[in-house]
Amino acid sequence: MHVEVPERIPKVEVLKRKPDIVELPTVVTSELVIEPYVEDKIVNSLLKETKIEKEAAVEIAQEVRQFLLENKIREISASMVREICVTLLLKRGLKEVAEQYCRVGLPVTDVTQLIREHTRENANLVHNPETIHKLLADAVVREYTLTHILPKHLAKAHLQGLIHIHKMDYFPIRPYCASADTRYFLKYGVISDGVGTHVAVTKPAKHAEVAVLHLAKAYSALQIHHSGAVGTDFFNVFLAPYVQGLPYDRIKQLMQMFIFEMASMPASRGGQVVFSDVNFELGIPKIVRDIPAVLPSGVVKEGVTYGDFEEEAQQIFRAAMEVYLEGDGAGKPFFFPKACIKLRREFIDKDEYDQLLFQAHEVASKFGTPYFLNLIPDYMPDVVLAQCCRVLVKARKEDYDDLVEGRLRGGQFCNNTVNLPRIAYEAKNEKEVYELLRERMELLKEVTFVHRREIETRLKEGSLPFLSMTLDGQPYYRMDKVYHSIGMVGLNDMVQQITGYQLHESKDAWALGLRVVQEMNNIAKEFEEETGLRWVLSQTPAETTATRFAVIDLRSRFAGEAKKVVKGDLEKGAVYYSNSTHVNWEANIPLIDKVQIEASFHPLLDGGLITAIYLGEHPDPSALMEFTKRVAKNTLSAYWCYSLDFTQCRRCGYVTIGIEDKCAKCGATQADLEWFAKVVNYYGRVKDWHTAKQVELRRRHRYKGAWGWS
Repeated sequence: MHVEVPERIPKVEVLKRKPDIVELPTVVTSELVIEPYVEDKIVNSLLKETKIEKEAAVEIAQEVRQFLLENKIREISASMVREICVTLLLKRGLKEVAEQYCRVGLPVTDVTQLIREHTRENANLVHNPETIHKLLADAVVREYTLTHILPKHLAKAHLQGLIHIHKMDYFPIRPYCASADTRYFLKYGVISDGVGTHVAVTKPAKHAEVAVLHLAKAYSALQIHHSGAVGTDFFNVFLAPYVQGLPYDRIKQLMQMFIFEMASMPASRGGQVVFSDVNFELGIPKIVRDIPAVLPSGVVKEGVTYGDFEEEAQQIFRAAMEVYLEGDGAGKPFFFPKACIKLRREFIDKDEYDQLLFQAHEVASKFGTPYFLNLIPDYMPDVVLAQCCRVLVKARKEDYDDLVEGRLRGGQFCNNTVNLPRIAYEAKNEKEVYELLRERMELLKEVTFVHRREIETRLKEGSLPFLSMTLDGQPYYRMDKVYHSIGMVGLNDMVQQITGYQLHESKDAWALGLRVVQEMNNIAKEFEEETGLRWVLSQTPAETTATRFAVIDLRSRFAGEAKKVVKGDLEKGAVYYSNSTHVNWEANIPLIDKVQIEASFHPLLDGGLITAIYLGEHPDPSALMEFTKRVAKNTLSAYWCYSLDFTQCRRCGYVTIGIEDKCAKCGATQADLEWFAKVVNYYGRVKDWHTAKQVELRRRHRYKGAWGWS
């Protein structure tokens, strides 16, 4: 019997002739979904993300398909598919398209290392989940900024070490430092997300405790919208009406509450505490004496001015100094908020203010906590906010209305840096030095405008909601009021390369340094006239930049010249240039000579400066105060601090001055010891510093018994 069999074989043969339908891999997408491979998705994404022609996009997609089939790949991630595409684009000579299509991110090994090991790039970071998350995000945004935001010539100038663009991890999303007017939050309350949809909205504080907490929350909110520090001026003056009638012990409790809150609230980037500054006055200065006071509940009453609250302002000052003097629960100094003491001619020689100034010097002698801002020199205005490591925000005449109306806010928009030693290596004479200075500063001007466009776009998009608030009828952040700073690294090493002498070794070297900084100041003023924006010249803190420049130059064609002037340990590679306009930290010269040399640059540095005086002992507070007065009245120095190093024993809790290798009380050795010192004029745990900074710390010259004037 004949039975006909259904013709199934041809169907099987058809399947065999199309193995790609069966063998193409599945793809794990960026949304972490497994999907079948679809060739058109590559074509569509190439057309969407790049300027490639459609025909070329189709061909690339076909080549990817062929590659996957030939290599029998069954499963692949979308990121790896993209890498294959980039390779094929480069093979075709389509480098620009490849750059548009590539991913930004980190290799797996780098991610693993960041998760497991602590970074030392920023001494203010603690190794915790938030820090790890921040550093991973930083790497993505930093690469994105370099490859997709900055024009190629600016990115190249940064990579070659001609300039340094700071805060690239926040470049497209945040400005730099925030100057806050506490009256804004006392008058309107705090909306910490800027819109009030995700947080509780507060009304103006009625009571002092609430006012203090509101200010702490405002600091926190400002910090997450800025890449640098947050500072407030006239802190004790503007808070004074809230403590009227309170007993002193409650006022001290309020200051303890505020300082502990700011010093222990991990609300900043990567779980840091807020990088915060508070500026204190010894009394009520004339400049604000007649300004209407913001009272509890945000009320302003006719005839009630800040001049009515001098006693309360002084009580706040005294209470804060007592809290700083006591230190934290472990006996170490408060790292934040940094306390800045204003020195004004109207107060400095009057007996009724001396007791407060003496208290500040008790704290300076014990911990090095206070910073001293000198408004006595003629070039200093009456309203200056000190913040960050050395930023000064100087109010201008046109800002007086803001001072009266409670809008003294803004800050420094950016701070980018010129590599001065590199210019010395390149220039054949002093004229060429100035030509190269202008060229590099022009690059930084371009960088600033790219940054401004990004932040202006974020403000329009609503991505910076706290800065877009209009509670007083104006945007909180006003782009026409902020300052654009240009900094420098290595002036000392620049003049050493040109003259053979460092700043402290030769008057000719010092005079050349002055001419260089004067020229930079002139160029900044030209930028201001040209653009209508506020441009200032600043010292750069250079926690890592001083090392980055030195390392790059030692690997360049200028390595021979660089070896002659870099500081640190060449054998270990722990090298650095001298910080900004400072005298070499190792220079063993009389203290007054150090102060005078560094102060000579201060009138030219409108945007930021400091003189760091490292102590090798706890000086007598009275002698230290007398030294402060003489510096204030007889030099051009605008801002300085007295800094101490500390060793804390984790075994017994003993805290002693200096970097010690053994506990003087219980004998514990390095494994049980913590060292604390100022890395770039803010305190940090030394074990978190990068190697070059640790070498610098060991080499710093520290002063003892140097409090006479001669």
